Amino acid sequence: MVEKNTGRVFTGDGVVSNNSSKSNACLTCDLFGDWREEMIFATSDRTALRIFETTETTDVKLFTLMHDSQYRTGVAIENVGYNQAPNTSFFLYTGYNLPETPTVYTVTADE
Repeated sequence: MVEKNTGRVFTGDGVVSNNSSKSNACLTCDLFGDWREEMIFATSDRTALRIFETTETTDVKLFTLMHDSQYRTGVAIENVGYNQAPNTSFFLYTGYNLPETPTVYTVTADE
């Protein structure tokens, strides 16, 4: 049985949130891969960004979720006003095959 802790799970010392009503991070998404999301906050003096990530280990090796176009679009939507968690375009759960790494294309001004 998993023990539940109903207390505070995160305190971002030395950082500020983006608004007072929801205390949002600057960005929350999987930047570094392995499916777990990082939180980015501005430092209290607003001169730098601080990235918070889990210290728990995982055996799951997966490309960064930002490679998934649906997830990336959800992250963008969340950061322009509609504060809802982004979802992947595939089922992300134990016991299922992980998807292949998608090919990501960039567009330049010359194209």
